[in-house]
Amino acid sequence: MCLYIVGIGPGKPEGMTLEAEAVLENCEIIVGYTVYTGLLKDRFPEKEYYSTPMKQEIERCRWALRQAADGKETALVCSGDAGIYGLAGLVFQLSGEMEESPEIRVIPGVTAASSGGALLGAPLGHDFAVISLSDLLTDPAVIADRLRFAAKGDMVLCLYNPSSKKRADHLKAACDIILAYRSPETVCGYAKNIGREGEVTGILSLRELREFQTDMFTTVYIGSSSTLRVGDHMVTPRGYRMVRPGPCETKAGTLQENRAAVSGRVIIFGGTTEGRLLYEHCREQGIPVSVYVATAYGCRILESRDGPESGAENKRNEKAEQERIHTGRLTRSEMEAAMRRERAFLVLDATHPFALEATENIRAACGTLGIPCHRIRRELPEPDDTPETLCFDSIEGVVSYLKNREGNILVTTGSKDLFLYTALPDYQKRLYVRVLPDVETIAACMGLGITGRHLSAMQGPFSEEMNIGYIREFSIRWVVTKQSGAVGGFYEKQNAARRTGAALLVIRKKNKKETGIGLKEAIEILEELK
Repeated sequence: MCLYIVGIGPGKPEGMTLEAEAVLENCEIIVGYTVYTGLLKDRFPEKEYYSTPMKQEIERCRWALRQAADGKETALVCSGDAGIYGLAGLVFQLSGEMEESPEIRVIPGVTAASSGGALLGAPLGHDFAVISLSDLLTDPAVIADRLRFAAKGDMVLCLYNPSSKKRADHLKAACDIILAYRSPETVCGYAKNIGREGEVTGILSLRELREFQTDMFTTVYIGSSSTLRVGDHMVTPRGYRMVRPGPCETKAGTLQENRAAVSGRVIIFGGTTEGRLLYEHCREQGIPVSVYVATAYGCRILESRDGPESGAENKRNEKAEQERIHTGRLTRSEMEAAMRRERAFLVLDATHPFALEATENIRAACGTLGIPCHRIRRELPEPDDTPETLCFDSIEGVVSYLKNREGNILVTTGSKDLFLYTALPDYQKRLYVRVLPDVETIAACMGLGITGRHLSAMQGPFSEEMNIGYIREFSIRWVVTKQSGAVGGFYEKQNAARRTGAALLVIRKKNKKETGIGLKEAIEILEELK
């Protein structure tokens, strides 16, 4: 005999599949949660029923397995689909404990995500995540992480079990997590008592949803950045809401048209000098702008440019809405999500010339979304052709060269790859490191054993005289730098090395023929938006 695990859909008989109805018609026993068996008794009055309340799922599944093993055609019913927050998984687990398990077949059903979505319109038209807020079987911290990652990925969220009498604040807490990644005006919806008496739906904003009262029989939908309200319906288009010019096709008037159509903002990537200047220009011109920087220190540098705040609270709120600064390295998918969320109509890549992976990800994300993108090119001079100037393609090459050579080393290549220098003999004695004054960066250096006089945390670029003083103070024989251009203080380091007799070891940029526009051209593009 067989145990059928049957998804009976949202509740009303019309919501069952033909296969589910046929199985229930032919079985002898129907097993299920009291509420679900109650929905079936009028339709199948001649069947034998076995019901248990909440929190007795294991007993219910074992009873059904025993009945099927004893030769009775048995159906274990679940609302929606039995494999989605249903009992199918538990039944298979318990069957493994039996000496002789009956055959088990899962009959799919229409789950609340799709049936409730149909009532609202088409909220699940693109990628989405289904998350239960019930913490009876899942650690609350795990639920919070899943909400955070789904929200960060800009997926529509479908929330099961949003709240109950004992968990009245769960939906509010979930909204607080999501509001860190979504606008308060994000389109949301709910469907209550789907397919049953008292069925009701509604559309509201994420801000309103935070204060909304729900229960265990409500399914909640939180839209992505592309979700729309179309009349009384919630719609997430498959594709993009408008056709935008490609990354290299910006024409006169296009940015103005995009800005008016999208009501979005400029996105700047990079905590470089160029990124800071572009950010300041947007602020001065009143252009909505979001800046994405890799480190907390880069964020503080931008925030320090704001100056003392004056005016009332509403002025601070207006500023926060007009200018946003985000911290942390992003993957390509995270960049795409940010561009959608911010409704970007122009992206400026002002990342460091050596941040090749970031530039590639930005270009790819803009290409996928059809957003105009400009790489801000920095002129990188060729080092002087002298016996004391040596060029390398990587830090590994520099380390390999220095392994068999004596003398103190000044490293100005940043903290990201500093661990590579630990391959040098006596590196803790020979290495003098200059990094940004960031707590995490300093901690990382100290973790490598670089402390005291060997560690300098200062904001550059530095003058030629400061470099000379540093080289002489610490008896530096080798100065390691990147081919970072005038903005990165390259000339000052080169001249200081030449005047003190230190050797200059230069790490060259791999892609020397980088395309893009200069800082002046980028500012001219922003001038179009005034």
